[in-house]
Amino acid sequence: MSGLLIPIVAIICTIGLPVLVISIIVYKNVQTKHQEKLAMIEKGMILQEPEKRTNKYTALRNGLLLVGLAVGAMIGLGISETWLRDSFAGDFMIAIMTILFGGIAFLAYFFMIRSIQKQDNNPEI
Repeated sequence: MSGLLIPIVAIICTIGLPVLVISIIVYKNVQTKHQEKLAMIEKGMILQEPEKRTNKYTALRNGLLLVGLAVGAMIGLGISETWLRDSFAGDFMIAIMTILFGGIAFLAYFFMIRSIQKQDNNPEI
């Protein structure tokens, strides 16, 4: 029984503890904002919702990210099968290349949007 209890507790703590901490942080953040708004209303201040800027290039960002992740996975798989066939590092190479090319895709998105904004003379994304 105790041999089975240790993995169960480890899994619960590994998953449950971060979820609990994040839930507490989000709850405290929402509660603080609510109390702040109530205090402003009691003082007679007019509440204005902040402007929400929408990003009209989300499809471009998501497309570049997915292409970058796929290319990274393919290159990582090729490297691991070619040079690191019987090595433990081969598994990590797939993850490393996927993350690397996902980051490169985000950088490409940033530079593409910056050049579009320069052409339009529009500072907002």
